[in-house]
Amino acid sequence: MELIVTIAVVAILASLAFPTVKGLKRRAEKAKCIGNMKSIFGGLNQFVLENNHWPQLPPGSEKWEEEDYFKWWIRQIEPYGIAPDVWLCASDEVNWEKGKSNLGAYSSYIPAEFNSHQYTPFRWNQPWLTERGDFHGKGAHVMMQDGSITTSQAPWGER
Repeated sequence: MELIVTIAVVAILASLAFPTVKGLKRRAEKAKCIGNMKSIFGGLNQFVLENNHWPQLPPGSEKWEEEDYFKWWIRQIEPYGIAPDVWLCASDEVNWEKGKSNLGAYSSYIPAEFNSHQYTPFRWNQPWLTERGDFHGKGAHVMMQDGSITTSQAPWGER
């Protein structure tokens, strides 16, 4: 009888703990994603400070395949210590699998395209980087020019 009661108590505790573990995993993925975006912000900021302009896509890039587009962005920021896997959100399962295979370059984030003037990325209240989807719920993460992270469902001024 004691064994049955013990098994029942353990089963109840396990059923209560399971959703908590799942929630912890989701929060850890979200924290890693925000960390990735902050790292990319550092690389983009260093690029702008060193080159006096935002990275400029070359002419004809509008005809590129998605893989080529992301490969170009990854190469621009890689010299500043931003590895290709930083461009992948752990919650973005589709692009994570593509990026970790030998298929090519993929990203969970889309960088903004600004003109070549040095101060344009800082002048407007526009995001520098946006998640490709709502991977964490409550809107896609959006990285602003000051490095802060908000969501697409929040007004730009609210962080």
